[in-house]
Amino acid sequence: MNTYHDGKRLRVIIYCRISDDREGRGAGVARQEKDCRARAERNGWDVVAVFVENDLSAYSGKKRPKYEQMLGMLRAGMADAVLALTPKRLYRRIGDAFDFFDLITEQGIHVETIKQGRYDLTTAEGRRDARRAAIDGQYESEEIGERVRDAKAQTAAEGGYRGGPRPFGYEADGVTIRESEARHLREAAEAVLAGASIRSIAREWQEAGVRTVPRRYRQEDGTRGEPRSREWSPSELRTLLLRHRNAGLLSHHGTEVRAAAWPAIIPEPVWRGVVAKLKDPTRLTAVSNARRWLGSGLFRCGHLVGEAECGLPLRCSTSGMGAGHKHVAAYRCSSGAHVTRRAQPLDDYIKAVVVARLVRKDAVHLLAQRQDDPVDLQAADAELGAAQQRLKELAEMFGDGDMSKAEYQAAAAKARERKRRAEELLSLASVTNPLVGLIGAEDVGAEWEGIDLSRRRAVVDALFDVWVLPARRGRLPKGVELDVERIDIRWKQG
Repeated sequence: MNTYHDGKRLRVIIYCRISDDREGRGAGVARQEKDCRARAERNGWDVVAVFVENDLSAYSGKKRPKYEQMLGMLRAGMADAVLALTPKRLYRRIGDAFDFFDLITEQGIHVETIKQGRYDLTTAEGRRDARRAAIDGQYESEEIGERVRDAKAQTAAEGGYRGGPRPFGYEADGVTIRESEARHLREAAEAVLAGASIRSIAREWQEAGVRTVPRRYRQEDGTRGEPRSREWSPSELRTLLLRHRNAGLLSHHGTEVRAAAWPAIIPEPVWRGVVAKLKDPTRLTAVSNARRWLGSGLFRCGHLVGEAECGLPLRCSTSGMGAGHKHVAAYRCSSGAHVTRRAQPLDDYIKAVVVARLVRKDAVHLLAQRQDDPVDLQAADAELGAAQQRLKELAEMFGDGDMSKAEYQAAAAKARERKRRAEELLSLASVTNPLVGLIGAEDVGAEWEGIDLSRRRAVVDALFDVWVLPARRGRLPKGVELDVERIDIRWKQG
């Protein structure tokens, strides 16, 4: 046993690593350090540094900061020996192992492991055994990886849960619904279909204290911290609502595969409606300055250009207008000319028109189905199931060699188109009338103030079109802010 180097006690570095510590307890690396310290004391070595990397795999190829620091100390001659639990704690990739062997041979570093003893790289036989051990370690890692991939592929084929962090809305088994979270998902889906923006829903979740599932996030040094949850950002919430899992569907890299083994939180037709809404390229969100006003992009210019109306959307901006050129928000025709109106009085007027219509006794008729042919939800759902079953049968037939690749591709293309049409119908069937909740409310005006801007715009768009006509010459009477006779309300419904 070598206790001294150049007449001095050997200086040893202890390196500890565990590749999977999802609970964050660090118990594995703590035991490794304890065993290594006991061995160093028994050998008469002085521990000069302890490097701990928790939840980092040596095989994954990800950077290991502590490991690099250890190599730096060895190259600088700041230590004479390395202690670890097993060789696999130091490396599992052949390239890393051989680089490590070259370094310790050049520097004359002593390497000892608790489980497999001391390296002897001073002989050809010792170097051969060390390299064989490294090759065996990489083989073992690759074999484990293949088994894990095969198991996940089998689980996916059967529609089962493939494991991983707990999904929001479900328990840790990935199958049992956690109702305390699931109800927020359902409410959010209904809000999206009613015209609410993702940003407003995220704000409501923040106010209600709805947070993400606790995760152990990667730290700057590469390790994982303690589990913690966060407030939902609008982008994270959008991704969550688009998740196939919500509808009881299995996906692979974002592509729908088949029905899953877990129950749906949101009915599939409703979920498809949410997806259609969120992916609609014309969907407007209240993010920019313009979207702080009700009619920006929604109201139209009624100025006559020849015999036809301009029809361009009005945009809202803040600039000088009126006496003293006071800066106020105003709607202007997108052409830069034609019509201009102060934004606040016009928005107030449109609100008054909406409320006046919705408090009437006959407003309940506005909740009726749209006037065109309603979607046969049951038939569309059956068509979707038939298309999915056909795709499954075709895949099995192709796999069994009962049809050629060309035959499979042609038949599968027809089945996929059939599936796409059914999904489109289901999404149309799920669009919620934005007037729901307003009609029949005890105080429609107060209810209007309680909904977000996107929902208000959806209500206006459902009821009528707003055309702003050029203003008449002369000043408005004192105390009058808007000439309502130059605002043309064109009703879509009653």
